[in-house]
Amino acid sequence: MTNFLFLIITLAFLLNPSEVFAVQTHGPPEGLYVHMMAHIFFSSAIIFLLYLLHKRPLGTGPAWKHMKVSLILWLLWNVDTFIVHYITGGLPYEAFVTSNGFMHTVLAHPLDAKRIIYYIGKFDHVLCVPAIWFLALSLKSFRDEAKKRLLAAKAGREA
Repeated sequence: MTNFLFLIITLAFLLNPSEVFAVQTHGPPEGLYVHMMAHIFFSSAIIFLLYLLHKRPLGTGPAWKHMKVSLILWLLWNVDTFIVHYITGGLPYEAFVTSNGFMHTVLAHPLDAKRIIYYIGKFDHVLCVPAIWFLALSLKSFRDEAKKRLLAAKAGREA
């Protein structure tokens, strides 16, 4: 019953939102600096983890392969997002046309190289959604491996 009630409440919020604040802007210039530093730290952590997994592999199964693919995709997403943030700071205010609030912003003409790179870079979900998928596959594989070891240990104790 509790799960059903939770599902009903969640669906009510998802299907009838009053306002959605999914985008957070950062005040100039400190907010952007801290945000960009976070991207640098996140990239550094991923590079370090990939280095460790390469030099001292903990395993070779599908879980670890999926984990590495996920980390590489997160790194690419992070670099893409960093570049887009940097380009956004260099575009003039007139480069964006807002018609009906922040969520209805379009890129204005003329489309030079910087604006095209910005536009293509804004499709960052092409990198982060597969990164999440491979992370989920990795965690599922880790869980399955742990279940197999647990069942093998139980069978060994009962024998």
